[in-house]
Amino acid sequence: MIRDNLTSYEHKALWDDFRSGSHEAFSQIYEVFSADLYRYGYNLVRNKQLVEDSLHELFLHIHNNRRRIGPTDNIRFYMYCALRRRLTDSLARLNKLDSSDYVFDNAEFLIQSYETELVEQQTADYQKQVVITELNQLPKRQKEILYLVFMKDLTYQEAGEVMGITIKSVYNTIHVALSALRISVNERLNREGIFINISVAMLLGYLTGLH
Repeated sequence: MIRDNLTSYEHKALWDDFRSGSHEAFSQIYEVFSADLYRYGYNLVRNKQLVEDSLHELFLHIHNNRRRIGPTDNIRFYMYCALRRRLTDSLARLNKLDSSDYVFDNAEFLIQSYETELVEQQTADYQKQVVITELNQLPKRQKEILYLVFMKDLTYQEAGEVMGITIKSVYNTIHVALSALRISVNERLNREGIFINISVAMLLGYLTGLH
C-alpha cells in the first residue's frame, strides 16, 4: 500500500503518471485519497449519499479527462478544491446552500498522544479533550480553515483557494479562531479548577498534532 505522506515531487510524479494514462497510478490515487476526501466532504456536508455520489463523479470525471487536466504537486489540494466545488454546486442546485447540511460540525479533530512535563498525565488528557470540545464550538468557517491548514497540511494560500477566500482572510480567520479558542479553553479549564494559562503557542502544539 502506498503511503499517504508523499513529498511534492512524489505527488507530481504520481499525478503525471495518472495523466499519462497509468491505471496503476489512478488506483494509487484512489487508494491514498478517497477515504480522506470522503471525511472532508462529510465534515463539510452532512449528507452521506451526496458526498458518496459527488466523490464517485469526481473520480469518474478526472479519469475520463485525465489527458486534459493540468499538473499539480499537491493531489490532496487539487482534489479538495474539486470536491468542495462539486458539493457546493450540488447544494446550490438543491437550493440548500444555507441549510444545516453545510455544518462542518464535530469534525474529526483527533489529537495524538501529547507528552507533557508540566502537569500529570490525567490533567494533560483532560486538556486535550477540552481543546477538542472547544475547537468544535468554533464557527464552521473557522473550523474548516483550521482543519485544512493544521490537520491536512495545506498552505494558507491553498486553504484560501479551496474555500474561495483571499489569503488575507485566511490569516485573519486563523488569528481570530486561535484567539477565541485560547480564551474558551482557558475559561473552561479555570471553571474546572485547572489553573493553567494555555497560550496560542501551546494551542499550535496541539493543533499541529491533528491527524
